[in-house]
Amino acid sequence: MKSPFVSCIMPTANREKYIPFAIRYFLEQNYSHSELIIVDDGKTAVSSLIPDHESIRYFYTEPLGTIGLKRNYAINLAKGDIILHWDDDDWHAMDWISRSVNFLIDNDADITGIKHVHYFSPIMNTFWQGDANNRNNPNSRVWLNGATLAYWKSYWKKHPFKDLQKGEDDDFIQHDGARVYAHDYINGFIAILHQHNTTVKPFENLKHKKNI
Repeated sequence: MKSPFVSCIMPTANREKYIPFAIRYFLEQNYSHSELIIVDDGKTAVSSLIPDHESIRYFYTEPLGTIGLKRNYAINLAKGDIILHWDDDDWHAMDWISRSVNFLIDNDADITGIKHVHYFSPIMNTFWQGDANNRNNPNSRVWLNGATLAYWKSYWKKHPFKDLQKGEDDDFIQHDGARVYAHDYINGFIAILHQHNTTVKPFENLKHKKNI
């Protein structure tokens, strides 16, 4: 069976210092049948930071609105059968794409991701582990970390992201009948905490964010 083509989507805005790292993590992946789609609606284009590589596609646009709309915009540009979130400020192991693809296929799932996540704060040089107890919506029947989602584009076509800045990922996986698989590859992903995160985690000290 031919490996599915994977589109990693990376909405970004005004995060120039993170871009080179996110691109490097993508280029180091052991799954080559993939592309990285970067959608930039920041104040200034970061095109100078984007390498000329056949697997990277960069789009600069006027402000698109919420993260839900940005994800939809990026997916509409995607060529892949599988969509994988590739947030601009996180760390991914070299086999993150291949493992995510296998989790989807081996478990006949529509969506996969992890619910136990390692967080790292560079300013505090500290790791935490977050889980479903820290989720945004305690009434969810299932929860996965939004930055770790992988899913079939065919599923997204039926259930595109809503126009939400917060909780768009949780809403995305709540549809009745969705086959959701929570995997346990927590050592393959680290969420980096900084002053520009869209949410504040319960275990963070706001004082450190203000002083960064």
